[in-house]
Amino acid sequence: MKANSEKTKQSKKATRRVLAGVLCGASVLSLVLSLVMPPISQAIANDAQTVSTAETVMGGGSSSESAAVGNTSEDAENQNSDETDGGESGSSNSVEQAQSANAASAGATATVKPGIYVPTSIGIGTNINVSTPDPGVATYVGRDMYIGGKPSDKPSDGTIDLDADNAPTGSYAAEAEGLTVVRGKLAMNPLKESWPYNNSGGAGFRFGTVGFGSQFRPVYGSTVLAVAGIDSAITKMSVGYNGNLPGATTVGAWNKGAWVGQQRPFEGATPSGFAYTAQIAGPITYWRDSDYKRQSVVTMQGNWYEGLSALESTLFNKAVDLTNVNGSDYSSYNGTNGYLSKLSKQLDSFEDTGEVDVNGFAEPNSNYVINKYNNDGTSYTLKFDGSDDGSGKSVSGALDTGIPSNKIRNTERLITFTGDGTSMQQVFTIAGSELSNWKDGVYYRGVDFKFTNIPEGASIVVNVTGTNPVEFHNGWRFWWGDTEISRGYESQYAKKDLDAKYSLASQSIMWNFVDTTSLTIRGGIAGEDRADWGYSGTVSGAKWTDDDPAAAMIGSILVPNGSFDDHVSTNGRVYVGVDFSMNSPKVAAAFGEGNSASVIDMDQERHNFPWSGSYTPDGSAVAWSKVDAANGNTSLPGSSWTIYGTVDDAKNETNPIVTVTDGGANDYSSDDGELQFNYLNQKAKIGDPNDKDYFTYYIREVKAPEGYQKSDTIYYATMNNTGEKPNYVQGYVDENGNNVSFENNPKGAIPNTKIITGTVSWTKVEEGDTGHTPLAGSEWALTKVKDADGAEIPDAASLTVIDNDTNAEAVSNKWADSDPADGKFKLEGLLPGTYTLTETQAPFGYELNQTTYEFTVSKADGSIAWTEGKKPSIVEGTTYISDSLTTTSVEIPVTKSVRNTDWPKDSSGKYVAFDFNIEATGDYATNVPIPNPADLSIAPAAGETDAAKPNNITATFGAMTFNKSHLSTEAGTNKDYAKTYTYTVKEVAPATGAIDKLRYSKAEYQVAVTVKAVMNETTGKYTGLTTSTTVTQMKDDMGNTLGKNGQGVAVQTSAGADPTIIPVSTFTNTYSTTLPLSGMSGVTLTYLAGAAVLCAAAAWMHIRRKANAKGGERRE
Repeated sequence: MKANSEKTKQSKKATRRVLAGVLCGASVLSLVLSLVMPPISQAIANDAQTVSTAETVMGGGSSSESAAVGNTSEDAENQNSDETDGGESGSSNSVEQAQSANAASAGATATVKPGIYVPTSIGIGTNINVSTPDPGVATYVGRDMYIGGKPSDKPSDGTIDLDADNAPTGSYAAEAEGLTVVRGKLAMNPLKESWPYNNSGGAGFRFGTVGFGSQFRPVYGSTVLAVAGIDSAITKMSVGYNGNLPGATTVGAWNKGAWVGQQRPFEGATPSGFAYTAQIAGPITYWRDSDYKRQSVVTMQGNWYEGLSALESTLFNKAVDLTNVNGSDYSSYNGTNGYLSKLSKQLDSFEDTGEVDVNGFAEPNSNYVINKYNNDGTSYTLKFDGSDDGSGKSVSGALDTGIPSNKIRNTERLITFTGDGTSMQQVFTIAGSELSNWKDGVYYRGVDFKFTNIPEGASIVVNVTGTNPVEFHNGWRFWWGDTEISRGYESQYAKKDLDAKYSLASQSIMWNFVDTTSLTIRGGIAGEDRADWGYSGTVSGAKWTDDDPAAAMIGSILVPNGSFDDHVSTNGRVYVGVDFSMNSPKVAAAFGEGNSASVIDMDQERHNFPWSGSYTPDGSAVAWSKVDAANGNTSLPGSSWTIYGTVDDAKNETNPIVTVTDGGANDYSSDDGELQFNYLNQKAKIGDPNDKDYFTYYIREVKAPEGYQKSDTIYYATMNNTGEKPNYVQGYVDENGNNVSFENNPKGAIPNTKIITGTVSWTKVEEGDTGHTPLAGSEWALTKVKDADGAEIPDAASLTVIDNDTNAEAVSNKWADSDPADGKFKLEGLLPGTYTLTETQAPFGYELNQTTYEFTVSKADGSIAWTEGKKPSIVEGTTYISDSLTTTSVEIPVTKSVRNTDWPKDSSGKYVAFDFNIEATGDYATNVPIPNPADLSIAPAAGETDAAKPNNITATFGAMTFNKSHLSTEAGTNKDYAKTYTYTVKEVAPATGAIDKLRYSKAEYQVAVTVKAVMNETTGKYTGLTTSTTVTQMKDDMGNTLGKNGQGVAVQTSAGADPTIIPVSTFTNTYSTTLPLSGMSGVTLTYLAGAAVLCAAAAWMHIRRKANAKGGERRE
């Protein structure tokens, strides 16, 4: 105890060491805050009010998660009390002295150049008489808060009735540092016997101040506990209340209550620490067993009530709607559109900058010693086996009933987050299911974390995804780079590297559980003192637990849509959308103050650290706004700017300090059109009041608001102010390099001139379509050929416009079509000038329109005027550009041949015509082009002389025209949408008046026409249609079926002929004077009769020869 006191005194004399700030993390935070209201911005990121002192740093490092646990120790409180010197340390004067000390310290060490201000880091220590003021909220609970375990919900409606028989599970949680805001109700069942008063029992749970922590909390006299009783799931708290309205109670106290202010170990002692207060809606409530004498919340250790009697209180019966807690509004933190959800969604929208390895394991260590924060000799040796034989370590009797077979693998998982080494905003994403002791079917001892390749000063966002509950035992170790820092809170490491890294890590990390409905972080597992672990432990009375809160969580925690059941000390902000429980029920060991949930007597605490170093008392802010030049007051959102340290750098655009985007990166203003950056060095000697040589910074626009001209003017601002008061841009740099001050422009409004632009639109339609149905899929070349004044633009480049391509802005040679409808075009943002518009790709199945259209965008008002002679069709104000259908035609040739006679003539001497017919057949006979008419007559030309003796005449049927409607609906293997149509061609014999003795042809031909789409193999675009035609002779001239199985014989073109030539269908008519001319059947009979006569004659002659040979005579 005395040793600790001496260390505290020594630390009070120490100089404050400025840690590397988490600049860009703060930028991210304020970026998010710009989405919501300024009071909310104050709550988490506006830590510029804060002041750091040499006394505050004490133990160095960041959040003393572990430290927080046992910090409730009476030893720490009493030694602090011994150091107070009459209690003046708790006054506002002490804060002023701290500010002066901070400035003097900074002035003695800091000499800087124009550039980024590195925020002062918050340390950790035990001196409760000094504080770094926190203007925000440390712990926000969207519904109900429990000091203990949450009782079971009612199955019917999820609400809870609390009374003596249904109380929160008792908890050894001890303290919550900073401001705690509870939107619902507060139910407490603290068991820790810390801060005994008059050597009696402990004083209960403490809000506001912690005995060992960051000492980052509200200013003297502020509220540190606000309980509103809004939308609670607790319907009644029938315990420790006075009256008949248990439904109205907002605070319940079982076993012990809470206190929020100064401490004093015995009556008459001088109070130490800061005096704080509370705002509690609802009636006064009492400790359950105090006979309505000891109020559930008081201001000072040992107080039984706050008023003239136990029936009066200055803390209860307040109108608490959360609109004004320490000057900030927390009423809109909850809900789908509340601050927590907006913050979480914004963080989740950031792109990952690094990688996450979830397959690692922490290194073995057979002698890992953990100590109580003050190194008073309380310690415990942990042994991590690394690879295990698989038998596991027994944890029978564990609080966590989910541990399989009560055995664990004595190895800790290691999840490694590797940054990109450069980004000042490091973002990672991990599935919530990976935050688990389970890995590949094995239950490990705990989950450790490692962050590596993180630039100095960078903030870290870990987005945890998934809606399922997340539950894991936090591991005992934590790596920052290659350094294991989890014991950095111990006093032996004060003001050393381990301490500094512990502090930095705590303030850098934000764990964002985006959609998690239930988060449970269980304590560390410590079983080495058990006999069954094999490390010479004891059979009975062993120090052990599976839920040690000293295995603290490092970093802020955001659970916007769920509840957080916390079993460990936390270091950072904790924001929970539903219920929050500080739940440490399991006894690990007994110490001087009684039982503890920790094997090193470090029970659960909330340690308050700001996220990402958003704390800038000595930094300067520069601010300006964007307005429309036309009226000087219309705000213009969306601009981006770069800040430079010299005017030459601004002119040459070299050595930029930072880029600020309105409503985005590094913008600390919450309003659109207003920009502010908070982290600039004010002067060379920061903190030296005698240094009045303030830096001047120069800003230059890099991206104008949409629709406005970018300004090339350079503006300047001198850093006359620090902290919350911004330095508005004061003027501009003229052409001679001189700074010229604004007149009547106190808030640095910078004008932008609106760009006059035009919008041209048209609809692509089919030629002749009076219904103007839009055609999808065309592409165009847009070329600006003249500027706004009509001057020709040499070598004008064309931009490609593609139907429905709305993302063309990212491609330099394209222009976006902002009309989402197929076949409709809308080109916006066209600067004044003359443009040509030419179709480069027609819709599928249509001919390319060869016309070049032309229009002009007026520089006066952006209106569109089409050039006469070069304008499309405009019907009732709508512009239409048409394409004709792409077609391909086929003409089927037929040859008529007459044999054994000249071409016959009729009685008048005219050549006789022979008739032919073509008929569609096959599957598509009802939807196929056909010549009109479908008949063909063939005869020699009139007047042709007999001397010509025509015998073969070829003619063609009328054209059959195909278009895209005749293609297949399926692309097919060749992606040509091929479809085949079949036809039959025949000669039509006359019903009357047939030519005598002329045999008419009974031949039949099948014609197959295949229609295909033509694709340009280079561009992959369709350019037209084509056909291929085959001819097959199915029957010969006498009507006989040809080919195997009647499949016909293909008609070939002559060798070497053009393959696109369609084979000719030939029909031959034969003339005969002796044979029947009625057709093939008569001819066949005649041939048979003749053959019979010849056979009979041959037989007669043979018989006669035989007879002559026998008789020796020849008879004539």
